[in-house]
Amino acid sequence: MKNRLYLFILLIGLFQASSCKKDAQPAQQQGQKPPAPTTLENGLVSFSIDGELLDAAIDTTANTITVVMPDSVNLKRLSATLTLGKQVSAALNSTAVNSTIVFDFTSPVVLTVTSADKKRSTSFQVIIQTELQYFGLAGSILGGKSLNKSYSFYFDQFDGSTFQAINCGPTVTTMAIKWANPDFNKKPVDARNVLESKGGWWYTSDIQQYLDENDINYAIDSLNELTTVVKNSIDHNHLVILCLDMYYVPQDMVPYQHIQKFYEANTTGWGHFLLVKGYKQTDNSFYLEIYDPYSDKQAYAGIDNGQLKGKDRYYLSTDIAIATNNWWPYAIIVAQKGEKVSGPEHPRDERAAKQKPIPVASGR
Repeated sequence: MKNRLYLFILLIGLFQASSCKKDAQPAQQQGQKPPAPTTLENGLVSFSIDGELLDAAIDTTANTITVVMPDSVNLKRLSATLTLGKQVSAALNSTAVNSTIVFDFTSPVVLTVTSADKKRSTSFQVIIQTELQYFGLAGSILGGKSLNKSYSFYFDQFDGSTFQAINCGPTVTTMAIKWANPDFNKKPVDARNVLESKGGWWYTSDIQQYLDENDINYAIDSLNELTTVVKNSIDHNHLVILCLDMYYVPQDMVPYQHIQKFYEANTTGWGHFLLVKGYKQTDNSFYLEIYDPYSDKQAYAGIDNGQLKGKDRYYLSTDIAIATNNWWPYAIIVAQKGEKVSGPEHPRDERAAKQKPIPVASGR
């Protein structure tokens, strides 16, 4: 009798356990649909604009999307492509977008991603940077000119030669002559072997002498109005050589930016030569487009990864004016081979009064 009672209780227990398991099955196994997700996590998978120079940077903390485009880009018609996660929708300002859209980015643009139930949304400000803005130049570009060539005429003064640390003078002059004469094949060390071969600073008169010896015409102008001198010279297809104290030029160490100097020069008397090969005028500032010979093999990161940092450097005219006034407030204006520079030129016998030596570059 007891055995039958135990068997009956066991069967009842098994039946109840089976019923509980059946009730606990997922809703989708019982023919019911799961609730729609409301999360926005991973809602925006990717964003890009046709022609971008770098992958768009999506910042989920600042809620921004930054895209770097060429300086010549037409902001009125940019083709934007985005990838969305499941169960979310998106709009640029008030225009719905699923994948690709041609959109006007001349006014502020906000991308809004919304959950399926419309109860949650996240907005991203879309920031379009031009290449020069990415490089660090402030404001919109209003004008400018670059005296680039189809061939390279940049040299790093740190070439392994004996006097490389004080070779800014020979290097800048070699760059200027190579720009003026594409058939010129000598290097900075060759200029050093001609003048001050046993070491020592190059003077502004050494630059003039080496230009003379290579039949390159030049003139010397005062820098009472540096911006005017530079702009007029570049507009007339003439390079400008400056002699200045780099202590007065601020330093910028952002690895991909091209503004200000990229090395330490933390004491006054840090004399240096620079080659000006262009300018950029923004609504905020006037920038000199510089070939600075003091690369020391340092290279940019970012868009132009691997390019030496002395190439295409942009220095503010206000800082350069202070730096030249504290060292040598004149400019050597260089013409292309076979051409002449029109404008004031100081007589040869005044050179000694106008020159200052270039000391050992101790900043690095």
